[in-house]
Amino acid sequence: MALSLLRSAAKGVGSALVRPMALAPRMYSTTAEKPQDVVLVGGGIMGLNIAYQIKRRSPEINVTILEQAGGLGNGSSGYSTGFLRAFYSFDETMQVALDGIDAYKNWSAYTGNDKSTTTFTPTGALWMLGYDKCKNEAMAKRLLDHGVHSTVLDEDDFKKRFPLFSTEPFPEFNEEGDLLEKDYGTFSALHEEGPGHVDSNAALDDSLEMCQRMGVNVKFNSKVDEFIVEGDKATGVKMADGSTINAGLVINAAGPWCNKLSGRAGLDFPITVNPTRIHVGHKWIDGDYLDMPFVADGWGGSGIYFMPRRNNKQLVFGSVAHRFESEVVDPDDYDTSLDPDFKQDYLNCLHHRLPGLPVGGEIVGFSHMYSVAEQDVHPIIGPTKIDNLWVCNGFSGHGFKLAPAIGSMVAQKITGLKLDTWETDVDVKFFDPYRKPLTMEVVTHFA
Repeated sequence: MALSLLRSAAKGVGSALVRPMALAPRMYSTTAEKPQDVVLVGGGIMGLNIAYQIKRRSPEINVTILEQAGGLGNGSSGYSTGFLRAFYSFDETMQVALDGIDAYKNWSAYTGNDKSTTTFTPTGALWMLGYDKCKNEAMAKRLLDHGVHSTVLDEDDFKKRFPLFSTEPFPEFNEEGDLLEKDYGTFSALHEEGPGHVDSNAALDDSLEMCQRMGVNVKFNSKVDEFIVEGDKATGVKMADGSTINAGLVINAAGPWCNKLSGRAGLDFPITVNPTRIHVGHKWIDGDYLDMPFVADGWGGSGIYFMPRRNNKQLVFGSVAHRFESEVVDPDDYDTSLDPDFKQDYLNCLHHRLPGLPVGGEIVGFSHMYSVAEQDVHPIIGPTKIDNLWVCNGFSGHGFKLAPAIGSMVAQKITGLKLDTWETDVDVKFFDPYRKPLTMEVVTHFA
């Protein structure tokens, strides 16, 4: 929907230029002052970046973000590791990731705030996914085609470069506990240059500031109960307190809560998106372990990632295998603790790969949610079968790194405008909500 269509859809909405507003407190009432051009449901990293990218090119558009929590970071965004990388199965996703990473690496320029608190920490990424040399070389070529340098490592080169690591495949056992004799082939790994991480909560704080400075109305404690649909057209949202907000366009970016709202509107998509419980642990480290890259370990029966956080001397670890990420939950009622069985499984994999890692020390952790697109782990983004209602969900753990570029592609379609900076050339149709699932050799949450 281009700007002209958006305007005609939002009856009674003025078109005067909105003056940049000062950073306001994060608490708002749920009462709408006037109809809005665009209402975004969900105040995570996705909703904030979409709103910013709309206002960046069309400041006259009235944009409101409705967030059900009392502050930032209560959804998936606040629990993200903030890890950024280009390693993806499809060129389109790789490009969107790189466009997002460019914004994070130049965050002050992107946000227009030279006092932003978010900084990029480079780590590189080590991919030990059980792929053979030929497949890793093909990925290295694809990365280079996108301007990303990487190195394919055989076992000898790997041991020289990463002496802390074991190159033995993690053993697999049957249900009776017997060791499975399997031939995993010749060891090969890929080291990607350029990845790193940012503090997700700092990025959320900066994103709120940039939105409010641009005139976005951000409302906390504002839970949307359902979309208002008249005929085949969405005309606004009904709040949990019974109040309503009229809008020319509604975007459902509610993360794990997206399905509940879509279901109440009678929407169904070929791609099944489920709120899925994920587990993350933290362990204190020091010395050479702080200089490790991000590691994705799928060599043998392993299925974890781990990455150092140098500033607080922590090793963050989580899952890359489906066995750890298959529990569909109610986003309003689930266990937020780190499951003891998962923790032990993680630690078994971790100490196998890092045999010298001290076994002592407290392990802390939590569980939260990804919105997982079950068939192809790629998001669904775009207009739904209800006019003036968009969906933006199913990022399967990738949303944080993609957010600035997703904001660009959505804003381009809504306004019909493309700027000279902080844009992506990937068309939002690649993530069409009604697409046939993308064909992947192996469906993993690394996409």
